[in-house]
Amino acid sequence: MMKKMSLRTRLTLLSAIVLTSVAVILSTVSMISANRIFVQGVQQQLNKDLSLSVQTSDIDISKKIEVAPSGDNTDDVTLSQAKYTAISMTLSKAGQEFNMWEIIGLALITLLGIGATWYMAGQALKPVQELYNAIDEIDEKDLSRRVDTHGRQDEIGRLGKSFNAMMDKVSASFERQKRFSASAAHELKTPLTTIQLGLEVLELDDNPNPEQMKKVLSVTKNNTDRMVRLVSDLFSLSTDDAYEMDEVMSVQNLFSDIKEELLPIIQARSLNVTIVTTPEIKLTGNRILLYRALFNLTENAAKYNREGGFISLTAYKEGEAVIVCVSDNGIGIPQEELPHIFEPFYRVDRSRSRAMGGSGLGLSLVKEIIEKHGGSIEVESVLGEGTSFMMRFFQTARYRKV
Repeated sequence: MMKKMSLRTRLTLLSAIVLTSVAVILSTVSMISANRIFVQGVQQQLNKDLSLSVQTSDIDISKKIEVAPSGDNTDDVTLSQAKYTAISMTLSKAGQEFNMWEIIGLALITLLGIGATWYMAGQALKPVQELYNAIDEIDEKDLSRRVDTHGRQDEIGRLGKSFNAMMDKVSASFERQKRFSASAAHELKTPLTTIQLGLEVLELDDNPNPEQMKKVLSVTKNNTDRMVRLVSDLFSLSTDDAYEMDEVMSVQNLFSDIKEELLPIIQARSLNVTIVTTPEIKLTGNRILLYRALFNLTENAAKYNREGGFISLTAYKEGEAVIVCVSDNGIGIPQEELPHIFEPFYRVDRSRSRAMGGSGLGLSLVKEIIEKHGGSIEVESVLGEGTSFMMRFFQTARYRKV
């Protein structure tokens, strides 16, 4: 029943119960005390005085029976009894009136207290009502509504601040999701449009020559491969498939395999790749995922490097952690771009990244994989001088299955 009432009504009702209970107890004590002290006490004292007067009158009558007339003292006693009776009745009536006014006062105080409680509860809960109104007006089209917490340091103010902070995070998440959806649609639309244009060119020519068909097929294949990689990366970002995370692997072996796979790019750009680590440096987790993360970083270091540049692949222990670094002396990243490079589809140089076949999801996947292994990743870069990614893995941590 209470759950169906508003918070203001519940506070008022509970306060009314407490207030009424206290008022009834105080009024009852007051009426009982007044009755015993003023009514019964005075009546008892009058009865004692009356009894003493009667006894005194009897003695006087016996002494003066031969001198005084027989009816004089008897009349005095009767008169005293009448006075005492009148006083007693007056006291009883006064006690009844006192009780009546006590009950009226109790009712008035209770009603005034309930009204004051209702008003004060409304004022105290006004920020909660504002919070409710703000929440009620929020929809996916407008996440800008916030609660005014200026000057409030109480629990309601803290609740409002927490709500505003939560809405800031939700709004930022919505914006990221919108950008992600728009970028994904754009990335898929571009190769599809290219494929469609190539096919339309073939349709316009009744007898396309082999060279033209070969060119269209090549463009179609390249764009199809691009879409396959994009869909695969999107699936990797969103999948909740479980992977075994208890495989122990040598970082040196991972680097050696990655270097071997990237050898065509390394040789084409005359890059100098050095591996600085020892076989004792190991990681625990999923080899496929870790290989992909380190491969993406090393591939970027090769793609965005200068001719004849170098790539350094380093791993060492630092206390309980294993530090893995991928560094290069390539083109670097502007400082203002660094906070965004791990966002899906974010490209520092959009035209160049797309020309090199990138989907803009590589670094997002790297960060996701590192965090799944209980690690963290940081980046340092100077434009025109190079970039360094540092990953920190805590081998004493218990890795969860992902």
